[in-house]
Amino acid sequence: MARWLRPVDHDQGCLLPADIRSWLPPGHLAWRVIEVTGQLDLAGFAAAYRADGQGQAPYDPAMMTALLLYCYVKGIRSSRKIAAACVDDVGCRVICGGAAPSHQAVWQFIRRHRAEVRRLFVQVLSLLAAEGAVAGHAAAVDGSPVSGNASRFANLDAEQLVGRIAAAQAAIDAEAEAWLAGAAGADSQPPLPDGDGDDDDDPPPGTGPGGGVPRRLAALAARLARLHAAQARLAERQAAAPRGPAARVTAARDAADRAVARLAAAEAAQAAKVAKYQAAVADGKPWRYGKIPVPPERAARVAAVRADLATAQARLAAALRAAAASPGKVSATDPDSRLVPAKNGGGWLQGWNLQLTAARRQILLAAELHDNPADAGALTAMIGAAAANCELAGLAGQIRAWLADSGYASAAAFKELDHLMLLVAVRNEAAQAGRGHGRQALPEGWEKMAARLATPAGRKLYARRKALVEPAFAQFFARFGRYLNYRGRDGADTEIKLLGAVHNLGKLLDYRRRHPALAT
Repeated sequence: MARWLRPVDHDQGCLLPADIRSWLPPGHLAWRVIEVTGQLDLAGFAAAYRADGQGQAPYDPAMMTALLLYCYVKGIRSSRKIAAACVDDVGCRVICGGAAPSHQAVWQFIRRHRAEVRRLFVQVLSLLAAEGAVAGHAAAVDGSPVSGNASRFANLDAEQLVGRIAAAQAAIDAEAEAWLAGAAGADSQPPLPDGDGDDDDDPPPGTGPGGGVPRRLAALAARLARLHAAQARLAERQAAAPRGPAARVTAARDAADRAVARLAAAEAAQAAKVAKYQAAVADGKPWRYGKIPVPPERAARVAAVRADLATAQARLAAALRAAAASPGKVSATDPDSRLVPAKNGGGWLQGWNLQLTAARRQILLAAELHDNPADAGALTAMIGAAAANCELAGLAGQIRAWLADSGYASAAAFKELDHLMLLVAVRNEAAQAGRGHGRQALPEGWEKMAARLATPAGRKLYARRKALVEPAFAQFFARFGRYLNYRGRDGADTEIKLLGAVHNLGKLLDYRRRHPALAT
């Protein structure tokens, strides 16, 4: 049966308006990103280019910055996908003015301007501060693992690195010897007659006298350089570990064994008390020793000791995880990353410990990468980075309280940051919130922090921690995923700062949408 269908004419001329400003509605994301980009200081990008007009003209840094921000806001992070979006995404076409940067242009722009890309984080934070979007006087610090662009199976210990370096050096020597022998053989060949235009017998590019280094030899040299870098990084980590992971595991195992012994003693004592009560009842004697004893599995005192055992076992498990990711191995692919415990499902991933400092409305004050799976050593650095960013953004002195969970608790950090209003949980989260048992003994140097948290004001302020930083991680990973594309400390740090700037850009755009009269 015939149907009434709309005709399709693939030869139809372009139906888009000739004026590019008519392609998108006024409030579209692309226009808002262009507006924000116009408020950023991009002089540092332009200063990196030569001004004598030689060579191919680069793309406008303002256009490239707006393109990156727009695509990252939409969750497009691959340079190839960004290049594809410049063809089939109207917002990208408007931003680029019809140009279509290649994927090489995109990642080369990031690599060339890493320092300026990192500075975008503070610039966006400055815009938020200028419009009064950064509210509140407390900030929270937390960490979560992210996957790097390297395989966890490429980790090698010191002995394996020595063997790989020797094998790579032998391969380079053999390749160089073969190349030089080939070059000498080419020199011994009689010259071609004048006027011979046949190039079939000419040596291929990159070989022969004056032909440069062969591609395979260059690749082997690059591999050898990576292995040497991994060896140096491993030595650096081992030197920076004042207390070996084995010692921490031993201490944690001893504490767990003591907790097991205390639990056995408490259960035996409670069972003896029950037996004594039963004997008294059997003899018809009155019970004069307080409440009627209950079996060990129902006794509050035994439950408290059992909770101590659970805490000790959790610390032992954490020590074992840290020992597995100890500086005994290093990645030959990306020596700056390391093994960290995976967040969900257990196991390990090759990557980083992402640290975020967030204020009210989940606005990020700092985003850093920590190469240790444990959070404890990152607290001082994160508070210092957040304070420095606040100083540059015009928020100096606004954040007066810093909050963190029990993973950051350490006597060294408490002593170093004693001049700040610092609230770090000294017990697990449930006990700190008053929902569980929290009577386990505290390590030396934690008493002052425990007393601060025990006050009504301390408990009320610490209760804000989860609402400040944990939704920030949820929003961050929902938009960007839990992975990084760039390798090396410098590349990964640049990428995480860009992601943090885009996260805050989303907060800025949302704030301007809700407060149009305040938008600049």
